Amino acid sequence: MNDSPETSEQRAERMRLAERAFDNSAASRKVTSEQILSFSNAAMRAPALVAAGGVAALLGFYSANYSRLHESSASLQIFNDVLFWLFAGLLMTVMAPGLAYFSQLAYYEGLAAEKHSYVYPYVTPSRKTKIMNAIGDFCRILATLIVVASIGSVAYGGYRFLELIPK
Repeated sequence: MNDSPETSEQRAERMRLAERAFDNSAASRKVTSEQILSFSNAAMRAPALVAAGGVAALLGFYSANYSRLHESSASLQIFNDVLFWLFAGLLMTVMAPGLAYFSQLAYYEGLAAEKHSYVYPYVTPSRKTKIMNAIGDFCRILATLIVVASIGSVAYGGYRFLELIPK
């Protein structure tokens, strides 16, 4: 290991590298902030679009098939089952962007908590960074699982809906 004192050129280079690392860290926070805005917009729009389309389709089907559905309690039970699975899918669809939004907030907070110094590696994760990254990972994985469950729920509701169609 070299114990010789740092020259002014070496110090200037170290400072330049540190400033570059700080700038990269700030750029990461900026990109994450933009992702947060994107997820928040999706979290507000997705439920409105899904709910409006779902309600219109369900009302149309119910009004077109009212007499047939009320003839048989089995048909009404299947219709109620379809509604349950479609609304479960809707609920999960609403939850997923929110969880993705929370994951991005956690990652942003983790980036903001990084420690900056003028000694290599210049930017290091803090304890809070590690905790926030773990929270972000949890929310991201949970959002992914909920999306898959939502797709399964809507698909099962669609499968059950086929039982109402005359053969």
